[in-house]
Formats: sequence, structure tokens, C-alpha cells
Amino acid sequence: MEPRLRAAQAEDVDALNVIDDTIESLLPSDLGPEDKLRCSRLLWEVRDTADDYHRATHRIERLREEVWEPFEQRAKVLGVFGYLDFAAEKVTERGRWLADLHVDRPLLVGEALDKGLFDSLEPKQMAGMIAALTADEDRDYGEIELGDEIITSLARFEDLGFKVAAEEWKHGIEPAPELNFSAAGAAVRWAGGAEWTTVVHETRAEEGDLFRMLSRTGEALMQIASLKKAHPAAARTAMAAASAVLREPVR
Repeated sequence: MEPRLRAAQAEDVDALNVIDDTIESLLPSDLGPEDKLRCSRLLWEVRDTADDYHRATHRIERLREEVWEPFEQRAKVLGVFGYLDFAAEKVTERGRWLADLHVDRPLLVGEALDKGLFDSLEPKQMAGMIAALTADEDRDYGEIELGDEIITSLARFEDLGFKVAAEEWKHGIEPAPELNFSAAGAAVRWAGGAEWTTVVHETRAEEGDLFRMLSRTGEALMQIASLKKAHPAAARTAMAAASAVLREPVR
């Protein structure tokens, strides 16, 4: 059918009628004609404000999705492990010391501390475990052989990582990368007193990559060493490990 102008005009009239009917439904039924006219004009005048409010509401919803929901997901995971009381919106005593722990994957480190995983380790072994955690997953630091005790500790550490990752997955959080075992070997060798040139040669790693990995390891150990009240045994071991890692030329 050929479009007719009167048909287009009829659509405009229909739309205006819908708006008029809506305005009419908003107004009290006992208003006189003049008051109704004034109220109708006022509603038309605040149309732009209503549009701004509508757009702002959509922006708030988008921000909620971008900011609040990821926070809520992580808060629920922390609640599962007892670091938050999610329902009461409160931090527990365990959560207070965890909040002071500024390391990669603090929840995993917190669980390892809580389970006493670091308490019986030698400083160089603890350095190896933290290096495995803080090193980039895709970096290769050679194939330095690890002792049975550090391998057992790393396996327990990895089991904790699976447990944490399973809860994160349930709540829509992408699990963290796996541990870097080659970094653990390099850190154990360095913290055990080996010369810098020896470690560089045995790892076949770029010196800059090795330096960054050991620096991050030392910084994470210093963070754990600050937990003297909550975890005194692990804090002492971490301080000794940090001293062994943060020596020249890494200092």
C-alpha cells in the first residue's frame, strides 16, 4: 500500500493520546480544569528531567554490574572461608590480618598460613613456595631439582589452590594461574646461598626476569613477616627467607 500522510499523522495523534491518558491517570480526579492544565504543563516541563533520571538509572545499573557485582562475588568467597561475615557485612578477626597481607592471591596465602603450611619450613623452602606463587605462570626458570620436602609442601599448597579456585569458580570468578614450579627451584637455590652468576647459569633465564621474580618474592615474604601477632612462626621464617632473597644484587 502507498504510504499516506494522514496515516502518519494518525500515528502521532495516537501517541499523544497515550501520553495524555497517562498524564490523566497520574492526576487526582478532583482537580478542576485549570489545575489539570497547570499540572499537565508541569509534567511536560519536567520531561527532560525525567529523561535525565532514566539515563542516570541505567548508568547506575551498569556501574553496579561493573563494580558492585565483582566485589560481591569476592566477598562471598571470603565469607565461605571465614574472613568475612557476608550476611552481617562485617570483617571477622581472621579477615583483619588477611586485609594487611598485600601479596598476590592473598586468600591462598591466608589459607596456607591458617593451615600452618609454612610453620615447619626452612627459610629457603618458604622462599621457593612464595616464588611459585608470585612468578608469572609462563616464565621458565630452568629445571633445578627440588627436594622431597619442598615438593610435598608445594603439592599441599597446590591442593589449597584447587580448593580456593573451586569456590571462586562457583561464584563466577576466573581461577588464578597455576603455580610456577621452575620459579620455586630458582628461589630455593638463590635463598640457599648460591652465587648470582651460578643461578643465572643454572636457570638459563634472562637476568631481568630473574631479578623481578626474586624481588616480588622478597616483597611478599616481607608482607608475611609483618604478621607477627597472628602467625608468629610463619612470620619469623618469612623474615629469614626475605633476608636470604633480598641480598645483592636483588636488594
